[in-house]
Amino acid sequence: MINVYRPVMANPPAAISVESLTRDVHLKPIHSHNDYWRKRPFLDALLYGCISIEADIWRFPKSYTVTDTTTESTAKFDRDDIYVGHNQVHLKPENTLRDLYLDPLYRFLESANNDHSEPILGAVSKKYGVFFDSPELTLNLWLDLKTNGSDTYLVLKSYLREFTEKQYLSHFNNSDLQRVEGPVAVTLTGDVPWALIELEDTIYDIRSVFLDCPLHQLVSASEQDRQRYGRLCLFASASLEQLIGTRDYEASLRHDFGEPQRAMLKEFFDAAHAVGLKARIWGGVDWPVHVRNMHWKSLWELGCDLINADDLESAAQF
Repeated sequence: MINVYRPVMANPPAAISVESLTRDVHLKPIHSHNDYWRKRPFLDALLYGCISIEADIWRFPKSYTVTDTTTESTAKFDRDDIYVGHNQVHLKPENTLRDLYLDPLYRFLESANNDHSEPILGAVSKKYGVFFDSPELTLNLWLDLKTNGSDTYLVLKSYLREFTEKQYLSHFNNSDLQRVEGPVAVTLTGDVPWALIELEDTIYDIRSVFLDCPLHQLVSASEQDRQRYGRLCLFASASLEQLIGTRDYEASLRHDFGEPQRAMLKEFFDAAHAVGLKARIWGGVDWPVHVRNMHWKSLWELGCDLINADDLESAAQF
């Protein structure tokens, strides 16, 4: 069920920690799609061992009013802030990006790096992540920009500043053209301001966000564009329908992919891997469950790097 009201654990108590959530949890290449719908956004994904989380974000100026809400009344957004939700109907003024994601994430990272030393090696410079058993692994945080991309991005940058100052974010070094892994990698999708971010790459040495490469365009992309995507992105994504076409997509709603569809999908995955990107597919089948599971199995075998899931429990047991 979609939880359109206040999530139960919007402000998790201090007792909830990286250890209590992820100790002895096997990590899985699962993408928690529309994560904010969960009873405990962010936390449930970690508990199930997901390495990728997605939230839709909206930036509203101070005193913005949404007139059409789930309660048929107005909702006033008193702060110039970034809010989380699937669409404006389901937004709540108290469900901000900071409250649901950035603040608990930062608190977990601070806790994981509080005593940054090892008994034998002494002080170390490497930053630890949010997975207790595998602190060297990166959590992927996807932010789907639903409002004006440039405006939302500029506000988001200010929110991420404390993460960059502590070197908690994976980043791209424009000086030596190298990716540097960190505890968290932020990928922007949706209304991404490509031109603005590429302009910033000519000004700043470090870029602390990555963009979502259009997977369905990658096979036919020029070599110049492929290199560009390889520099700007970590992942390439597209809907299942975008990759195999409407006719084959509709046919796949009832059964597994045929050989022609498998060949098409593999070609897209191989194209992403050839430029150093990982692949994700969204808009797949959720029901019947046996068809969904067949698709998950096929996509994984063909080279898809993240399994897009709304049902985390089923995906974790898959």
